[in-house]
Amino acid sequence: MDPANNSQEKKDPESIILSFHMESSATLWNRIFEGFSSEMVLVSRFEGKDRKALEILYRFGSMVAERYGKCAVEPRVYGIVIKKDVSDETEKAVNEWMDLMRRLHREIIGVL
Repeated sequence: MDPANNSQEKKDPESIILSFHMESSATLWNRIFEGFSSEMVLVSRFEGKDRKALEILYRFGSMVAERYGKCAVEPRVYGIVIKKDVSDETEKAVNEWMDLMRRLHREIIGVL
């Protein structure tokens, strides 16, 4: 086995996929008449493609849960989900959180 190929394999950015989406308990009716003042949750989904990636995701997930109290980390069979309530956050704060998740993604890939 070529060590150079093994190193490249470890750094494969596709081994962990990061995606974002928003969740809300508000209905369309709430949105129309109450605006965006109801609860909004930013969900960061980290999906591992193999067992090693999943193990590392679970370890990073527990570190995030310990360090950042204003989010919820949920283990899943495919990886982890990090949920953060952004209802009262500014656009800048939401963007900073998303940047933090992207940096975390790069760091996790660096560990692989």
